[in-house]
Amino acid sequence: MRVEAIKIEGDQPASLTGLSGQDVLALVQSSFFTWIDIHLDSSSGPELHELLVDHLDFHPATVEDCLQEGSFHQPKIDEEQDYRFVTFIYYDHRKGVKLMARELNVYFSATYVITVHRHTCEELLAQIRRFPRVITDYEQRAVLFMHHVLDMVIDSFAPVLRDFSQLSDELEIAVLKAKRLKKLTGPLFRRPKDQLADMRGILKLRRSLVRLRRTLLEEEQIVDELVDEYDYDDAPDESKEIAIYFRDVSDHIGKYLEIIEGLESTMNHLMEVHALITSHRTNEIIYLLTIVSAIMLPLNLIVGFFGMNFDNLWLTHNWWGIWTVSLMMVGIVVMLFAFFRAKDWI
Repeated sequence: MRVEAIKIEGDQPASLTGLSGQDVLALVQSSFFTWIDIHLDSSSGPELHELLVDHLDFHPATVEDCLQEGSFHQPKIDEEQDYRFVTFIYYDHRKGVKLMARELNVYFSATYVITVHRHTCEELLAQIRRFPRVITDYEQRAVLFMHHVLDMVIDSFAPVLRDFSQLSDELEIAVLKAKRLKKLTGPLFRRPKDQLADMRGILKLRRSLVRLRRTLLEEEQIVDELVDEYDYDDAPDESKEIAIYFRDVSDHIGKYLEIIEGLESTMNHLMEVHALITSHRTNEIIYLLTIVSAIMLPLNLIVGFFGMNFDNLWLTHNWWGIWTVSLMMVGIVVMLFAFFRAKDWI
């Protein structure tokens, strides 16, 4: 378990590392604001329990939430006696549409913010460390730093949505593309596999968008709860200013939800277009096979008739019989082709 801290005493932040349980307790009990970050590893259970339960007197259920592996909780906020416990969900997105859920647990009170996480999130922590200096202008620095953490978590959705927007454009081009290039070294039936890959990509992206929308809606409820706490009738000016900060985060969530809604609408449209294109191509194949079958049917009838094993069958004992039958078959093909052309069927 790695414990780091940033203490703001006056206007000067100071970084602290290698902290013990007593050091963390002293920082929490201090009147100066402190941000403490705890990075867990596979063997951090006893240490974390001793630090948070024995030293800081946090509820054991919240510690269990921090220690659970293999399953992620939904975003939530729990209010205890003199602190709050919040669970944020964000996503690590590297390539394609695969989303890796990450959990950030936060304890915050009037003088401290403690973040607990199991996964390495250096990019997010780097953004959190660059907190705005306006925090030092307020007495409720912990609440404003909590807003900053929440703001960075919500902003982490922006690159994911940007990549999904680009992927949506690529899927749209792939679906609407009239001709597909076939690889000479590929399998014989490359086109149906390409069509299946397009639909699979659409469904994966749509499922990922649903996960993002559900998470943002739940985190929006947390933000709205914080706004309602600081924006009430006869609230002091400083409290209303804090509510403005949280409303800004709520606006960001609203914008991201609008982007997700637009992407979901695009995916639904692409699914309909993909179904129409697939149906049209299927009809083209059936149409072609029907024409070929209609031409071959009378030829099969002639070949079958003259292929019967009877001695007195017409033209079987004449040297010009094969030429007569062949000419008849060619004539039938020409007449059927002319008939289909006259009907504008081909």
